Amino acid sequence: MADTGPERTSTRAAFADALPELAARHNVLVVDTDTGSVKPAPGMDYLNVGIAENAAVGLAAGAEHCGRRALVCTFAAFSVSRAFEFIKLDIAYPRRRVCVVGTHGGASGGWLGPTHHATEDLALMNALPNMRVVVPADARQAVSLLGQCLEYDGPTYLRLGRKDSPVFAGLPEPVLGVPQEVRPGRDLALVATGPEILATALEVARGLADAGYDAQVINAHTVDPEAALAVGRAVAADCRWLVTLEEAWTSGGMGAQVASALGARGIRWLPVGVSGFLPPGSHGDLLEESGLTAGAVLRRVLEFVGHPQ
Repeated sequence: MADTGPERTSTRAAFADALPELAARHNVLVVDTDTGSVKPAPGMDYLNVGIAENAAVGLAAGAEHCGRRALVCTFAAFSVSRAFEFIKLDIAYPRRRVCVVGTHGGASGGWLGPTHHATEDLALMNALPNMRVVVPADARQAVSLLGQCLEYDGPTYLRLGRKDSPVFAGLPEPVLGVPQEVRPGRDLALVATGPEILATALEVARGLADAGYDAQVINAHTVDPEAALAVGRAVAADCRWLVTLEEAWTSGGMGAQVASALGARGIRWLPVGVSGFLPPGSHGDLLEESGLTAGAVLRRVLEFVGHPQ
């Protein structure tokens, strides 16, 4: 059973530290858009094209067409918005072996405001055929899943947070596309994606146990429709209620994929995520405003299952 430990490290920092060695090992061309998230190093082929996301995606796709794996690093809000058509036609359609890395995922852009918040990215990337959509649960998983994305025979989208986030003790090594049960349970399933959200799910599960409910917690580090089928298989056979938690708009996001995969089982579903645009603010304040803190989620879940309060 996994749980939050005292350590906190951002998934973006872990990515930056691991990238030079992994890029050299896999012969990857790294294309940056002046994000400050990439540390050029000897042996790493690196191009900084500036704030030109469309050009970066096209360049990476061309390099892959010529036999090179490629990685594009952008702010998540810009890759999925400004460059969506290029990702769709130049990467997803021909199944290019390109990893699009989106930093500042979810509301982690904080005070930068709605121009830099990426709450639509999971829905948009999930809409693309052939695309694997990956949200590591912590810094250690970010390194492992980055390596797997660079080995994957097709396109991937890797979403990273901005600042320090929980590192989990006892969390198994991730396998791309395979969900992880981090807490067993039978009454209801809490399916969570991303560091802060997984920490919230584990805290909510403890609160539900105090109320007499046995809650399963699943870490969905891969959130595309293909992975959602695997999440559906991982949900306990006797589960009566499904709660999905994500730092994203719920329309088309992880929860929508999982609910679709579980539709035939008739399990009641509560989607928990971001609703609407968020104002500038600290990451913690924005999670609280979105109702993604443990206390707020626990109250919603207890009401959802009909527990007297």
